[in-house]
Amino acid sequence: MQKKIFIVALLFLSNIYILKAQPFPGKIGVGLDGIGGPALEFPNVTYTATDWQSVANVGNATVDAAGWPTEDFRVVFFDHRPFNAWNNAPDDPLKYVVDQSGTYTLSFKGQANLSSWSDAPIVFQNKQYDANTNVTTVDIVFPPGGGIDSAIIGHYGFLMINFLQTNYGPGVSGVKEIRLMRPGYQHNSPQLFRTAYINALSPFSTLRMMDFLHTNNSNDAYPSVQSWNERQQAVAPRYTKGAPWETIIALANYTGRDLWINIPVDADSMYVVQLATLMQNTLRPDVNIYIEYSNEVWNGSFSQYQYNYDAVLLSAEDADIRASTPFDDRRRARRVAKQVIKFGHIFENIMGVTVASRTKIRPVFAWQIGGWLPWYDDVLNWINTTYGAPKDFIYGIASAPYFNETGAANNATPQQIVATMSTNSDANVINIQQVAQYANQWQIKHLQYEGGPDNGGGSTINIANRIEANRIQDMKTAVIHNYKDNWFSANANGAAPIGTNELINYFVMSGKSSRYGCWGATEDINHIQNLSNAPKYDALCTLTGMCGNEPLITLTTPSNNATLGLNISTNISATASDPDGQVKKVEFFVGSSLIGTDSISPYSLSWTPTQLGITTVLAKAIDNDGKFKITDPHVVQVINYPSLVTSIDSTFQMTLSPIPAQDLITIQISHITKPNDIIEIKDVLGKVIYHKTLQNQNLNVDISHLQAGLYFMTYFTNNQQQTQKFIKTH
Repeated sequence: MQKKIFIVALLFLSNIYILKAQPFPGKIGVGLDGIGGPALEFPNVTYTATDWQSVANVGNATVDAAGWPTEDFRVVFFDHRPFNAWNNAPDDPLKYVVDQSGTYTLSFKGQANLSSWSDAPIVFQNKQYDANTNVTTVDIVFPPGGGIDSAIIGHYGFLMINFLQTNYGPGVSGVKEIRLMRPGYQHNSPQLFRTAYINALSPFSTLRMMDFLHTNNSNDAYPSVQSWNERQQAVAPRYTKGAPWETIIALANYTGRDLWINIPVDADSMYVVQLATLMQNTLRPDVNIYIEYSNEVWNGSFSQYQYNYDAVLLSAEDADIRASTPFDDRRRARRVAKQVIKFGHIFENIMGVTVASRTKIRPVFAWQIGGWLPWYDDVLNWINTTYGAPKDFIYGIASAPYFNETGAANNATPQQIVATMSTNSDANVINIQQVAQYANQWQIKHLQYEGGPDNGGGSTINIANRIEANRIQDMKTAVIHNYKDNWFSANANGAAPIGTNELINYFVMSGKSSRYGCWGATEDINHIQNLSNAPKYDALCTLTGMCGNEPLITLTTPSNNATLGLNISTNISATASDPDGQVKKVEFFVGSSLIGTDSISPYSLSWTPTQLGITTVLAKAIDNDGKFKITDPHVVQVINYPSLVTSIDSTFQMTLSPIPAQDLITIQISHITKPNDIIEIKDVLGKVIYHKTLQNQNLNVDISHLQAGLYFMTYFTNNQQQTQKFIKTH
């Protein structure tokens, strides 16, 4: 009996430990993997397709000024096969591929014969060409299954399409405006991100954009510079330089999470001015901005390292750094700090918030621990001598204390590999303590620009077990231990007070597993629905306390595919609830702009469209814990309505009220109605959707069954008629 009581007590204490491992909401950020990865972030696959590859010649196809191909071509829309699958020897023994099955909708301007190259037996269906619009549409069915077991979802991962005998118009080859939408997404929807992708970011306080921006190895050699006009344009057919800044701002607006941005190593000053201006004008004001100069400029394996090195030796602007020390290694680090301070000044001037306030604008000097420790001390002393107290010019210093499998046997089991990694995490503490001491000395923060378990390096030795180590529950315990005990604890802060070691950014939210690393907190964001399949993401959930029992929300108006009037007020509403607390507020978005909030049920606000075209309306519920859930968007079209009253061959007057209408509309006629008078309602396409012969004087018409949009009410009497347009709001 005593033994059973002891075991029960251990289980109870274990549960208490897990509960107490949740004290860090707001301190756990995450890096976003490069666009086009297994997170499948964009509904429109074309954004992350490869270059248009020429069919007739080696290399890329010729393109027009907008970037669309002007000859026959092929394009890989996605390739999510496991690494080395093309050699029939995938690193991952499970050959895991995110499920991408379903019916894709493809459209493009022009005509082409289509064929495919894929590891899946895809099928083209319903191909049509509209000569009036010069648009071809076709459905592409991508099947489930494949691999060694056809019953396993997700073993197909590759799709390339050949566009042959292309014809945009008389004498013009190629096609334009290629759009491939994922299964389940309305083809004309301008939705930027998959809803599941946005919701997967709910637990995290900060989004680091390094990979999302394609920061590494993206620069030419010094002294080339990148101007603002050379950035990735949001209107481009494909995002070849990483995500556009407009898209990154949209993601921050949707999530309300802080941004950690990486300024290109070769960006000129006006680039940063324009970026700060764009953020000032379009980024929601409650988002804090961490500013880093490129990424790992200390790391000789990246081209940004050489750019920074050449600049500090050759540029006139950095003569002061050359004069400050004869040591090139110290010069390199000091230049990184100088750039970060310069960026901070620019953001200060544009946004009217000082770095010294230690609030919205957060420049960070990022370097590395281990053998690079003295660089932190040198840089901080140099900042103090050159500029003044570091706390007035930078928010913090950042490191990347990964924990790895160095020392594990070549035949180690997955459990032994994880144990070795935890031992390595413990060994990092002494360096973490030292950097925390530097931070505390100057009253700034110690941050992790990235980190997590690291068992990459390119080796294929014991690769199956090294990958499997990331899929077992031991890894969840190791990740919790790494951050709870070896970062946030009093021991990890060393002589500095708790809180000196502040924000961590896990590297990255999702990613494939291979010899080069198993970086993703999850391999598939669908695993978030069953966290036993994502032990690392589950660990981050435990550390934040921000997973499970998320609020529930449904957008009720306007209806999907509603037609709304320009400059005419309409109602946006949603229902929301929270299973374990209360809904704090509901945010409403049109496109990526936050247009308002409501904290009292029923949740709604009035919106007046001011731009013509197709857009999306979304709602997001935030609960008392800070967790959020965003809805699938409703697609609406804003049109310019003409005058609301039109008389056609009539001597009587008709008025409708209320305008706009909701569920009931009342007709007022300037003559006595007759029993055979007729009421008819047509939609914008001229289709009769309501017809009634009057039998009495009741002129109240029930329109509750109609979708929101524009309609035409016609009253017929004595061979006369009058038509009036009206809007139904929801």
